[in-house]
Amino acid sequence: MVLVVALSASAVFAHNLWVNGGNKEVFEADMIYGHNFPVPEIIAEERLQLFEPLKVFGKDYNEVLTQQGENHHYAGKSKLPDGTYVVEAYYRPTPWVESKNDKWHMNKTRKDFNDDEVVSCSVSSMQSKSLVVVGNDDGSFAMTPLGRGLEITPLTKAGEIRQGESARFRLTRDGQRVKLASILGSYDGYSANEMSFAFYAKTDIDGTFEFKPLHSGVWYLSTVVESPTNDPVCEKRLEKASLVFTVK
Repeated sequence: MVLVVALSASAVFAHNLWVNGGNKEVFEADMIYGHNFPVPEIIAEERLQLFEPLKVFGKDYNEVLTQQGENHHYAGKSKLPDGTYVVEAYYRPTPWVESKNDKWHMNKTRKDFNDDEVVSCSVSSMQSKSLVVVGNDDGSFAMTPLGRGLEITPLTKAGEIRQGESARFRLTRDGQRVKLASILGSYDGYSANEMSFAFYAKTDIDGTFEFKPLHSGVWYLSTVVESPTNDPVCEKRLEKASLVFTVK
């Protein structure tokens, strides 16, 4: 069990990561790195190195998507067959230094600066998952965590998440349950203000929380966890996780 520590204001206002996709002529998905869910933005060239290619996981199915067109857009080789799938976007653990001139420095630690120049150093990582149900599958495959990093996983079948009905989710880090973490959520079209949210919860001692949506459509749930690294070179570990899914 992991105890969550304080969340910094800088963590709240930094970039977020989501992923969303569906079947077209082939399966297509977008990595949404920015502030405006669910609208993808062009990713700055120097930050492309931070991301792994999008991946799709299903029962007896594993595919690495290929980047096509705009640098946030990915496609598979064909449509996904009937079943339940988890699409994953992953931002590799990366050290960032906040300096006293209000600038952020990627892939830097305290070793690269004088002590009086640094406000903080954080090793940041992000994971987003999107639940995709094709056909009449019940969505049970998505109830199993991928098992790496911070992630939100449904305890309710993806095909049974409905407006006005309670569903349960669990927050884990590397498969271990995370307690007392704040969870925020919103849906497509709720607000143009990125700091306005339609949902709030806190994980219990078992890492679980209840979600009762009052609106159908495409939703996301997200969280940020900050903890010490016990390394004076870069003292904080900052992890973000989000989950995108459809409420019927």
